[in-house]
Amino acid sequence: MKLNYKNFEIEIFNDGSFKLHSADNTSSYKNVYYSDNDDFNNKIAVRTFENSQEISNAIICENGTTNGLTENSLIINDNKIWICISNKIYCLEIPSLKLIYHKKLDSVTNFTIYKFKDDFIIHGELEIFRITQLGDIKWSFSGKDIWVNIEGKQEVEIKDDRIKLIDFENNEYEIDFNGIEISEK
Repeated sequence: MKLNYKNFEIEIFNDGSFKLHSADNTSSYKNVYYSDNDDFNNKIAVRTFENSQEISNAIICENGTTNGLTENSLIINDNKIWICISNKIYCLEIPSLKLIYHKKLDSVTNFTIYKFKDDFIIHGELEIFRITQLGDIKWSFSGKDIWVNIEGKQEVEIKDDRIKLIDFENNEYEIDFNGIEISEK
């Protein structure tokens, strides 16, 4: 995936062939971020360019559920990129790709991130979170089942005055912007 931000081009992709501490890697990275062990199934590479010249690069290696890289699993704002990878969120500075923070949120995985006022709404498998740009959790909300809908209904929908949620069993919830339940159907 290629994105433009200010005068930078940002390339984000899964580098499945990357192996930590291997001399046989086809790509090398200035910044390598990983969990405590070295058996990773999520390897997301990020490269920043300006005028077609590479400025920096990074790879983020994580264990856990592989949920794929989509346009909704990341946000670029205020010279930073936030990326949902497995059950964590990573925040990197643009263009250096230096790690600002990473934080575990959902117990299983985080699917999507939405900009909401000065914060973010994170759609996890078990919980919905509202976090600050610094990664502090303002609230979390759980339903009766997981936040995956096999009928193709949108699990998270941010409205003007509330957030609408649909779980695996098609239970519908509405919560306010403080994470308080308004209704359940």
